[in-house]
Amino acid sequence: MIELDEVTVEAMRRAQPWLEVPASIGVYTRADIEARTIQRLEDAFDASVNTQMRSQRGGNDASVISIRGVANTAFGTDPTVAIYRDDVFVGNDATFNLTMVDLAQIEILRGPQGTLYGRNAIAGAVNVRSALPEYGATYTLFDALFGTDMTLQGRAVLNAALGRDMALRAVAFGDYADGWVTNAAYGGTYDGDTDGGGRVQLAARPSDRLELLLSADYATDQGSRGNRGPFGTVWQDGYNAAIPYDSSISSYGASLKATYDMGMAQFISVTAWRGSQGDGDGGDFTASPFRQNGFTRDFSQATQEFRMVSTPNETLDWTLGTFFLGSEDDRYEYTGFNFAMPANVFYPGQPALPAGYEEGTHSSLQGWSAAVFGDATWHVTDRFDVLAGARFSYDHREIDYVHASNVAGVTLGAPGQSQVQSMGSSDISPKIGLAYEIAPKVRTYATISRGYKAGGYNISFAPSSDLSYAAETAWNYEAGVKASLFDGKLDLAASLFYFDWKNQQIYSFNGYSVWIANAPKSRNYGAEFEITVRPFQGLELFAGLGLLDARFTDAPASQTGGDADGNWQPLASRYSLSLSAQYTAPLTAQLNGVARVDWNWRSAFYFDVDNTIEQDAYGIVNARLGVEAKNWSLYLVALNLFDQDYYVVATDNGYGPYGAPGDPRMIGVQARARF
Repeated sequence: MIELDEVTVEAMRRAQPWLEVPASIGVYTRADIEARTIQRLEDAFDASVNTQMRSQRGGNDASVISIRGVANTAFGTDPTVAIYRDDVFVGNDATFNLTMVDLAQIEILRGPQGTLYGRNAIAGAVNVRSALPEYGATYTLFDALFGTDMTLQGRAVLNAALGRDMALRAVAFGDYADGWVTNAAYGGTYDGDTDGGGRVQLAARPSDRLELLLSADYATDQGSRGNRGPFGTVWQDGYNAAIPYDSSISSYGASLKATYDMGMAQFISVTAWRGSQGDGDGGDFTASPFRQNGFTRDFSQATQEFRMVSTPNETLDWTLGTFFLGSEDDRYEYTGFNFAMPANVFYPGQPALPAGYEEGTHSSLQGWSAAVFGDATWHVTDRFDVLAGARFSYDHREIDYVHASNVAGVTLGAPGQSQVQSMGSSDISPKIGLAYEIAPKVRTYATISRGYKAGGYNISFAPSSDLSYAAETAWNYEAGVKASLFDGKLDLAASLFYFDWKNQQIYSFNGYSVWIANAPKSRNYGAEFEITVRPFQGLELFAGLGLLDARFTDAPASQTGGDADGNWQPLASRYSLSLSAQYTAPLTAQLNGVARVDWNWRSAFYFDVDNTIEQDAYGIVNARLGVEAKNWSLYLVALNLFDQDYYVVATDNGYGPYGAPGDPRMIGVQARARF
């Protein structure tokens, strides 16, 4: 007889079976994360349907997440997807895709989630949950991988019992890989990997009702990523950059979570501070050394969330919460010339420019946000539920903006100006829905929810004195069905959605100027289908299919200033497919053999609003073959087994489209041990 563990999620801010969550959700347990070799958030999005994660710059700075074609294509705006790591909202998009280790679960919620989460989430929300300290247990875990291109990875975990009601968990990691893309103009290889960091968690139970969790973490990522080559040929020819691009990002923070059992409900307080610093510098990706570009960034945020979550009961489950966020984002974005430029090259009357001309924007963006949110499920009968929720939020923004050059009175890429501007906006976002169990362990649901993302300011190379852009809003209409049949041997989930989007914040770029404008109207619709089959002991099969049509319907101010009406949303594939198969069989009384293969496929999509830079359809195959004992395991791992060519970012920098290639095939040996 097959004994299956029921998957429990916290998508509704309470632990409950996956089947009972009235939303489309991708869940990756610790076993899934290890089997799929999920090390960064982009790996989880690659495995999920109707989702993608890419970078605006290359490397890991300014990550773009797309769920159902809803993406933050404008870096500098609020995130479209709310990322939560151990209940702490992460507001800096440059830190979304750093290496993650020792995770318990990842949950990707598709669709607006503002009535459940501290920060509004117009496209969806992601819960990243670390493995927590275990009371009464002391042990160590080690994980090491050695692969092609000198890929070296190491992880170490210590869990220590500090008495009966206190435990410590400490994690350290480091990664290295040689660069693999050659650079004809400068020599050497690029797109290597150097990162590391750690996390410490201290858990304590001062009483039977109170539990405390104190956490601190640090991560750094630096290297030669961020370079690009001519789109369509970089895989064959490599880069041809006279001044290669180098970047780095560091992220750090601390949090205190307190959970108090009040009997009828839990009271939860999460107090956190996070900071990050990043920089990048290089040329314009061409063989000419005349141009220099770069940025520096210093980000910090403080958050406080209070929640009350009812104890599960037969009548009403509810969540009430308040959320406060204060943040400051200091940036310098610059470009310039390494050689002297004669007069009248760029426009009549332009003065001669000296070697080392530099032009840039210093911007300090400060803000605070406050929200009150609530969500309830009324169990009208044993089989019929009524869902309702609402969110009230207020956002305040202020920017200190200076655009200038080191030659008095001269700017080329944007008007020279100094501005201090502020704005405030408020919003009410409701949710209503119904859920019905049509048969044992077969549940249907239908919801209508509103999403909201605050307006803000252009942070660099603004084309006019009006720095602001408006808030965006959306209504999401969704219906779905979930089922767990044959004693858990077959799990099914299907959902249909329609997303009505207004004032979408569009990222625009013309080689120098970067600005953000609003597209008055967009609409997305589609479906997700997922099935997991466990026909007999040891075999698990998974298939996921995403269908999507995501378009601008009224977008007069596109990336190049033209009309984008009818264009596809960036990073939106019409079809996405995820297939997995894993078989585990006993080899001896103490040893199991395991074989796994994953195929994640996307149809063609565009990188840009104007639909001029297209990534062809592609699929990535990952595989794993190994042996597992009680306290150790050994695997042969293959990532991108068939060495598929694809791009992770592509933009037009004024010389035509340039792109950065995705990682090539990596074959390695991975060992894990517990002591």
